[in-house]
Amino acid sequence: MEEDIKKVGDNKKHKYFKEMTMEELKDLPLSELNSCLLELFREKSSQLSPAQVLSQFRESRFVKLSDIDPFTLRETEINWLKIASGYNFLPVELSPLTPLGTCSVLAHVDQNNIVSAIRGTEVVSDATNVLALQLAVDFKHNSDKHFIQKYATVHRHVRGQTTDNPKFSAHFSTFCMASGGYDTGNNGFELDQLHDHLSAIYNILKRHFNDDQLALRFYLKKDSDSFREKLVEAREKIWSDINYEFIDDRNHEYYQLIQFKVFVKKDKEEYNLADGGFVDWTQKLLSNQKHRCMISGIGIELFHRI
Repeated sequence: MEEDIKKVGDNKKHKYFKEMTMEELKDLPLSELNSCLLELFREKSSQLSPAQVLSQFRESRFVKLSDIDPFTLRETEINWLKIASGYNFLPVELSPLTPLGTCSVLAHVDQNNIVSAIRGTEVVSDATNVLALQLAVDFKHNSDKHFIQKYATVHRHVRGQTTDNPKFSAHFSTFCMASGGYDTGNNGFELDQLHDHLSAIYNILKRHFNDDQLALRFYLKKDSDSFREKLVEAREKIWSDINYEFIDDRNHEYYQLIQFKVFVKKDKEEYNLADGGFVDWTQKLLSNQKHRCMISGIGIELFHRI
């Protein structure tokens, strides 16, 4: 099929594509599909009037202005990145786009919940997935068992799924962290990175909320019993000032080993403001079961709304 397409002139390709079935389109190489979509969107945009563009701007939930004060938002983003850098997380600025499949391939998120784009890309819906890609690049040719890379970023996410909660919107700013390194035995990497991620998060949140407003919960995944014991043993060293509870959650496959959530209690309501855990994304990307990756995040705009 690819050879047949190459024989068709560029000015006739769109007609050729128009006659193809969905199955044939699905089997196209990504570069050829991009050609089809570029032509399709070029023709579609040429049919639009200024009034139609304005109408779409008024009505689409994907393009509405944020209701958070931009000065406050930027100050928060900078302050939180500075706190993360104190725990050796390297602040980085990400592109608004990432390769197609960044979330659905790595984390099994439905692609319909992602704003897919052309040229083999999608709009970033979760910066932690993008940071995992960067970690895989960092470790692709690095076999140093003691090398650890840690990133932090703030990013405006866009997500396709709808929500009835007025505190959530189609696009929103999120603070994210990710760590990568090799298994050093006895869950050393996991305990150290869990400590760093949670320490940074609690350092951030305790500047705005009292201790009695914060609740930490660990959600146990498959094969996490021995790690739970090590976590309890480490309490006096790294968890002595944080109250937490364990919850069995073995059926959820997004996180591996353990997940944490930090809740904020305000006005008799409880909000899940931060979460994180271990994922197998870099293991897939590197084809190396010894690699470890931890991610976490805080909803910046949800933080401001509550």
